[in-house]
Amino acid sequence: MKQITRYFLLGLCCIPFLISAQSSLQYRLEVGDTFTIAQSAKQLIIQEMEGATHELTNDLGGVLQFTVTSAYDEGYDLNLVFEDFSLKTTSNLQGTILDVKATDVKEGDMMSEMFHAILGHELHIKMGKEGKIRSVEGGESMIAKMIAAAGIEDEFTVNVMKKGLAKDFSASGLAQSFEQMTYFYPDASTSVSVGESWDNSYTGKLSANNTFTFEKQDTNSTFISGIAAVTMETDESGTKMSLSGTQETAIQANADNGFVQKVMVSNEVKGVSSMAQLADVEIPTTIKSTITYELQTD
Repeated sequence: MKQITRYFLLGLCCIPFLISAQSSLQYRLEVGDTFTIAQSAKQLIIQEMEGATHELTNDLGGVLQFTVTSAYDEGYDLNLVFEDFSLKTTSNLQGTILDVKATDVKEGDMMSEMFHAILGHELHIKMGKEGKIRSVEGGESMIAKMIAAAGIEDEFTVNVMKKGLAKDFSASGLAQSFEQMTYFYPDASTSVSVGESWDNSYTGKLSANNTFTFEKQDTNSTFISGIAAVTMETDESGTKMSLSGTQETAIQANADNGFVQKVMVSNEVKGVSSMAQLADVEIPTTIKSTITYELQTD
């Protein structure tokens, strides 16, 4: 009898382990939740032509605040406000090309005033429980605000700037940018075990076919890794790029609400670029990028 009781108790002890071995990985947010994320990115563009090497480095920083305004079966509505934004571009041949910090506006500096205009501007996001961005509203009005702040009145220049800014700040451009930080969970109805993988993809200036793996979970955090085949196809201001490569992602998310604590993304793509002013001569091009998103805590 004691032997039977011992086996029975052992079986009960195993039940919680078996239940926790499978998890429904998704966002579990509540109305009023607020998250502040610091973003930093470094991008190195290397172009080789006739024995010469041109290296262009972009250093980007930003602080974004997300607030949950609605929660429903399919997902969430969030408001997003840019609290800070900075961009520095340097060239090994030309030195510093651009150096802008939105919170440090310089009167008379068109780029400084333009990026200062995004601070405090509110975007409205619809996001599924798996992190897929369904829509972004407010991008077009933000572009208009940026152009107005720059003091540009010439209609042709305005249209050129709108087209250029739309690549990154339109609804689709912003959605893709945010998905790199949010879209890494499986379908909300799917339970996965440690070691299991799932796929998703997003398209845009950078398109990725991702495979994510549930690495581990403790009382505070969920750990997920990702690998992806990526392509970059651009045609902007007379410059075209056709590149492909790989991307790796390391994710640490809150085990309770699913929101990110830290995400690190690194990718490398290679291919060719061409410029209209150089008669579309193909230039071997490599781009290496590292992006970090980190939750700010009091």
